[in-house]
Amino acid sequence: MTCVLAIDLGTTGVKAAVVDGNGVVLASESEVLTTTHSPGGGAEQDPRDWWRVIGEAARGAVSRSGIPASDITLVAVTSQYTSTVAVTETGLPLANAIMWMDGRGRRHHRALDPAHIPRWIDLHGMPPSGNDDIGHIAFIRAEWPDVYSAAAAFVEPMDYVAARLTGHVTATQNTTFPMLSVDNRTWGATVYSPDLLQISGLDIGKLPTLVPLGSPRGQVTAEAATHLGISGQAIVAGATIDSVTSAVGTGAIDSTSCGLIIGTTSVMVTHLASKRHDLAHGLTTAPSPLPDSYFLVAENGIGGKAFDVFVNNVVYPNDGLGTAPPPDAYERVLAVAATAPSGSNGVLFLPWLIGSMAPSSERRMRGGFVNIGLATTRADMARAVLEGVATNASWLLPYFSALAGEQYTEITLGGGGASSALWGQILADCTGITVRRLANSRTTNAHGAALLALAENGRVAMSDIRAMLTTAELHSPEAAAHAVHRRRSAAFTDFHTRTAPFYDALNTSETRS
Repeated sequence: MTCVLAIDLGTTGVKAAVVDGNGVVLASESEVLTTTHSPGGGAEQDPRDWWRVIGEAARGAVSRSGIPASDITLVAVTSQYTSTVAVTETGLPLANAIMWMDGRGRRHHRALDPAHIPRWIDLHGMPPSGNDDIGHIAFIRAEWPDVYSAAAAFVEPMDYVAARLTGHVTATQNTTFPMLSVDNRTWGATVYSPDLLQISGLDIGKLPTLVPLGSPRGQVTAEAATHLGISGQAIVAGATIDSVTSAVGTGAIDSTSCGLIIGTTSVMVTHLASKRHDLAHGLTTAPSPLPDSYFLVAENGIGGKAFDVFVNNVVYPNDGLGTAPPPDAYERVLAVAATAPSGSNGVLFLPWLIGSMAPSSERRMRGGFVNIGLATTRADMARAVLEGVATNASWLLPYFSALAGEQYTEITLGGGGASSALWGQILADCTGITVRRLANSRTTNAHGAALLALAENGRVAMSDIRAMLTTAELHSPEAAAHAVHRRRSAAFTDFHTRTAPFYDALNTSETRS
């Protein structure tokens, strides 16, 4: 029997899931990660911690599954992206990972010349931002010269994990998308673009070897097999960006289906048959390991992390002024949120805690509560957080649909946010369309990674994946609530437009610590 151990390395934690050959999740385990923030926009994590907690989560999931180690013969890896790890020839880390929200590379980023933008868009699909791998590598080269000199390669998190598992440093056209170094006009490219390397300043000798999309990365080492608690004969399938496994995990394997993952961030996903972009609204496509497909990149910004911040920084802060959080803190706050009416008694929550992304990219925007009055309660505020994330997604949906060439009547909701029936209903009320909320939603990415690995190995057909997903509940929009949210949406987007210059001035490098 072939079973898959799926590893999902997120920003705030690691999930590991054991999935059988029929695509059923047998067990899962999760561990928490921490990010170190520093003045000037620094954000780092220790890849050695990633490896440690991956092992803990994997062994826990395998133990709970009841499956013999010999049955786990495939390993699937998915991760957050646009984070950079400097590694040795065998994949060992040389320093902390520079995380996707780290903006320190902007001060060294030679590729930000506007004259090159048309070329970036034509060949790659996305221009440099300063928060991409080019910026991160530029920061390391300038400020960590010893690390830069020692690095055999700079890789994305999923490629780091694959290297730790196999002892070989490799990448694909999909996983190197944030390096902006491959000509994506052709699906399946396995060479770097000389033009893009020239204008980026990247050294090809510091980049990982490219292997074909969907190909296995190799057999696990004996050390890795012991670390994970699996068969020493297991094969590591093609590691990939988590937006791809989000799409697979929600059944969005072609343009007719739309998925939304509310995890740390909120990401809208589908697959298209060709390279397209709408950069005015922050949308582009990247090569997917699904054959001849591109996944639509629609990063909507902070999602579940907004609710996490509200629970831990406002309701149950560990600052000596509040009550220690009970084990069911999230459930209690959700229950209180359900007592407030649609529209949160006028309170708006703006979820741009690390800047706004698609459909309007303003990285210096910030969030917060608007229209609080003397009668405002924490119930109003709690519901407003859920509504703010859902309103942000509803703002994105028309632009997403237009680029996909589809008029969606249903969204499949996955990720930790989908464990809340209240959030599923709010999303339906905000968008005005049906929301299919998945069961086992907390393992959406890991499940998607496992299903993709099974499909790549011929164990299941890609066309069967939608039928292998279990629905927890269908949420239909309520007419009165949708009318409320339609009016509030106009205020939401207007506030973004009017206050962007204010936040731009407030959050410059000179005014922000």
